[in-house]
Amino acid sequence: MEIELKNITCERSGVKIFEGIDLTLNSGEKGIIQGSNGSGKSTLLRSIAGILPISSGSIKINNKADIFLLGHNQAIKQDFTVKEDLIFWSNLYNQKFNNELSKRLFLSNELNTQCKYLSQGQKQKLALSRLICSNKKIWLLDEPFSFLDNEASKNLIFEINNNCAKGGIVLIASHNDLIRDPNLVVNLE
Repeated sequence: MEIELKNITCERSGVKIFEGIDLTLNSGEKGIIQGSNGSGKSTLLRSIAGILPISSGSIKINNKADIFLLGHNQAIKQDFTVKEDLIFWSNLYNQKFNNELSKRLFLSNELNTQCKYLSQGQKQKLALSRLICSNKKIWLLDEPFSFLDNEASKNLIFEINNNCAKGGIVLIASHNDLIRDPNLVVNLE
């Protein structure tokens, strides 16, 4: 499994967002995309996922169906309970829902709570549940630690390392330095 970008340039409305980006990540590797707000971190992840077109360069991914993009839009149905949301996404990814998923994300106490009453951190944990139950191997994560408490952040780091240990690839756009020893750091400044 591999992600390879060669000389990627991206423009929006005639404005260059970034140019000349090269990166390669192989099975078992994780990378970090750094940069200030508006530097193009989210745009780069969306381009890799095939959601946004690039202006020039090439993106090669040997199995695009194995990509999971976690962006800012959490796509949570506000009138669902946490359990209903977890069941919906588990079913979508052909997984059997069990309470282990809610325990891994520290959502066990909120299973019967409607999503509209969750805090931002709880909503982020719920959004991350899709990642865990998806069984996708290529994770593109846009600020995944936003709103998470320390325990949930440690658990996410465990899940990231576990995915890499199983031969997956993780590419994270982030402002923090919670990921230790990344194989690749791309700075968009």
